Amino acid sequence: MKKINVIWILLVTFSFSACSDWFDISPKTEVKSKDLFLTEAGFKSALTGIYGMMTREHLYGRDLSFLFLEQLAQRYDNNPDATDEQRGKIYDYENLSSSKEALSSIWNSMYRNIANINNLLYNIEMNGKNIITPGYYELIKGEALALRAFHYFDLLRMWGPIYQLHPTDNAVPFRDQFNADKTPLMKANELLEKIIADLKEAENLLQDDPMDYLGNPNQPFVGFRQQRMNKYAAKALLARAYLYQGDETGKIKAAEKAKEVIDSCGLLLVRNNREDRTMFDETLFGLNVFNMSERITPYFTAAVGQNGTELWISLANAKEVFEVATCGINDIRYKNGYGFIHNDTKLMCRKYLKGTSLNYEEKIPLIRLSEMYYIMAEALPLGADADYYCNAVRNARGISRKNDVHFNDEAFRLDVLQKEYGKDFFAEGQLFYFLKRNARTNFYRCPFEEGMKLSYYVFKIPDDEVEFGSVSK
Repeated sequence: MKKINVIWILLVTFSFSACSDWFDISPKTEVKSKDLFLTEAGFKSALTGIYGMMTREHLYGRDLSFLFLEQLAQRYDNNPDATDEQRGKIYDYENLSSSKEALSSIWNSMYRNIANINNLLYNIEMNGKNIITPGYYELIKGEALALRAFHYFDLLRMWGPIYQLHPTDNAVPFRDQFNADKTPLMKANELLEKIIADLKEAENLLQDDPMDYLGNPNQPFVGFRQQRMNKYAAKALLARAYLYQGDETGKIKAAEKAKEVIDSCGLLLVRNNREDRTMFDETLFGLNVFNMSERITPYFTAAVGQNGTELWISLANAKEVFEVATCGINDIRYKNGYGFIHNDTKLMCRKYLKGTSLNYEEKIPLIRLSEMYYIMAEALPLGADADYYCNAVRNARGISRKNDVHFNDEAFRLDVLQKEYGKDFFAEGQLFYFLKRNARTNFYRCPFEEGMKLSYYVFKIPDDEVEFGSVSK
C-alpha cells in the first residue's frame, strides 16, 4: 500500500431499486474526503462505498469467495490434466506469478478499504453532529467498526500464523488511524484482541438495529439488513473470532454468541435452494454485486463447458465430496437443479448463476446461519448436543436422520465438520480457513502425498510492502 487514497470512489453496488436518493450515486463518483462528511448523506455514501469496494474482484466479489481461496482448497477440476505436482504449485507464494499477484492485490485492496473505514471513523468522531437522524450515528459507526474487524479478521486468517500452534507470532500491521505511517507487524493474539474489541463496541452500538430484512421505501437506509453488517452479523463474527482463539474460554464464548444468533436472528436454515441458490434466506451478512451475471460468466455457466477458466468439478469428485454413496444422494447441496447443474461427467455450481427470482439475484454470502450451527457443533463439549447442531444442518439439506452422525471423539468430530464445511460452503471460500484453523494436513484432493505443509497456510507479505511500502517487520 504505497499511499492511502484520500479520494473516495463510491462503488454503489446494491440493487435497492433506486428507492433512495443516497443510493442514487454514479458508480464512479469521486468525492473529496474533506467534503464528504459535511452532511449525513455524505456519511451514508461513504459507508456505501466501503461495501462497494468489498465487491471488487480482488476481494469478496471473486478471490475471497469463489476463486483464489477455493483454488487453495483444490475445489475445482477445470484443469483436468494437471498433475498433483502442478496443482501443488499454487502454494509457491514467492515464485508463482499468479499466486504472488493475487496475494498482492488482495493485500492492497484490503488495506485500502481499511483506510477508508478509518477515515470514516475519524470523521464520525470529528463531524458526527452532521448525522441528524436519530439512531443513524450508532448504525453507521457500529457498521464501520464491525467492517474493520471483518477485514482484519480475514487478514489474520490469511497472513497470520496457525493460531492454535503459534498465537504470539507476528501477523499483519494494525492501523486504526487514517495515515500512511510505516507500521510494525502485530502479534496474532494482540490483533485478535483488537478485532474482538471492535466487535464488542459494534455490538453495543448496533443493539437497537431495526433488523428490517425486507426494506421500507420510507426509510431505505435501515432496510435490507442482510446486505449490511447488522447486529446479528456482528455477533456471528464474534462467534468466529472466539472460536479462533481455540481455548476452552474461547469455545464457551463462541457457543454463547452462536446460540444467541440462532435463537434471535429470525432466520431459518434453508431446505430448498432451487431458487435461493446462495441460501440468501439464511444469510446473516452478504453483498449485493452490481452486474454480477456478466462478472461471473468466465467462471460459471449453465452450459458446464470446459473452457479454461470455468470452475466445474468432476462427477467423480463431486460424489466423493458430497458422500453420495452413503448419505448424500438427496443432499440439496449436490442435487441436479439445486446445488449444481449435472451432466455426464461434470458439475457446475449454481450459486452464482442467474435464476428466475429477482429476490435472490446478485448475492454473495459472507456469513450464513449454518456456520453458527457448525460453531456450536465444534465448540460444545462432546455429549452436550454438539452433534445435534451438525445433524440439524445435514437434515435441513436433505440428509436422512437415519444417517445422523454422533461425535464420539474429537478426531471424528473434526473429520465430519471438515466434510460439512466442504459441502455447505462450496465456492464461498470458507473451507480453506477451516483447514488452516485446525492445522489439517490432509483434505480431499490434497496434492501432496506426504500431506499439506502447514507453512502453505500462511501467506507471504508482498515484497513491495516491506521494501517500499508501509510495513516494518
